[in-house]
Amino acid sequence: MITIKECQKNQLDLLHAIAIQTYNDTYQYLWVDKGAWYLNEFYKKESFEKELSAPDIFYFLVYDEDKTIGYFKLMNLALDPYMESDCIEIDKLYLLKDYGGKGIGKIIMEFIFGFSQKQKRSVLWLKAMEDCPARHFYEKFGFIQTDKSFLNYPTIKEDERSILTMVKEI
Repeated sequence: MITIKECQKNQLDLLHAIAIQTYNDTYQYLWVDKGAWYLNEFYKKESFEKELSAPDIFYFLVYDEDKTIGYFKLMNLALDPYMESDCIEIDKLYLLKDYGGKGIGKIIMEFIFGFSQKQKRSVLWLKAMEDCPARHFYEKFGFIQTDKSFLNYPTIKEDERSILTMVKEI
């Protein structure tokens, strides 16, 4: 049975470990260094620890029975032209590779829609790599592309720099 629970501060090590594992499962192919630079820059344990204490950032762990199989991060963050009080960004959403394609993403999205409504937020937004399966996943849930930009990270492959901003009003 799939369950979703908000991550607690005492679960920092678990969150950090599942974040690194799922990122590597999902996006190593984007990088000439297999993501080492990106992980070192953006996946520091201290950053997760700080964010777990932030009032506008929410981490959730996804479980299959007692096994942690993924996580996601939501943030109260504005997206132009919407007001911050209306918006939630889906900043991260990752599952272990063996759990993709089993309907778990749908369970997570339904949870996110419900969470957003409880928070009285009417706009969900995210960034997705242009040429990745996640983009199509979000499109199935009604997200539409509103912008396109390019990542200038030093070790990202040249043909993988395109990232889309996607929005869904709920």
